[in-house]
Amino acid sequence: MSRFKNQLFKKFFLVVLLVSFVSCGSFNFKKPAENLEESPVDQMKISELESELSAIKADQADLELQMKNKENDILELKDRVLNLDKKILILEKNKTTVKSIQYKIEYTEPSVLYKKARNLLMEEDYTNSAALFTQFIKNHPRNSLTDNAVYWLAECHYSLENYKKAIGIFQDLEKKYPRSEKVPDAILKLGFSYLALDDSNRAHHYLKKVLRKYPFSPAAEKAQEKLRSFE
Repeated sequence: MSRFKNQLFKKFFLVVLLVSFVSCGSFNFKKPAENLEESPVDQMKISELESELSAIKADQADLELQMKNKENDILELKDRVLNLDKKILILEKNKTTVKSIQYKIEYTEPSVLYKKARNLLMEEDYTNSAALFTQFIKNHPRNSLTDNAVYWLAECHYSLENYKKAIGIFQDLEKKYPRSEKVPDAILKLGFSYLALDDSNRAHHYLKKVLRKYPFSPAAEKAQEKLRSFE
């Protein structure tokens, strides 16, 4: 009987021990597993951070691409400027080496010479036009077109910004051909020439002279308009 009790006690002890082990196992191992599980709130935060990180990386890549494109644009502009500088240097060098063609043709007919000089003036070839007008004045000092030739010669020098030379020729026209129809325009251009030389006193003198001597001429209207601009 005691032997049976001993065996029964051993079995009971084993059952208790097994239950205790299982209980301890469920307590020790299940608990850490529960701690490792992430809550829904944590998962949402992690998802938001990952989205923000992806957006930042995308912006960074976009900015790097823009910077690269800008650098390429700057390099291209620098190359274009460099090429333009080279072209300008070549043009300036050619400009200094190429000489203006001087007309040395002797025209027998005064009207032909005058017409050729006038056409060159209309084409803004002032240098060659001046050469032909000078030739006309020299060869035909008493021609009916000589006073016009003198005026247009002065206009050539005015257009070439040789204002002092233009002034001398305009003054010669007024003195040598006082009855010429070009005198009012010559006096007007004397005023404009002195304005170009920043000599306002002489400029006003000749502009007012046009108004005083030729008040109804087209030159007077231009002089009056110029004088109003100073008021």
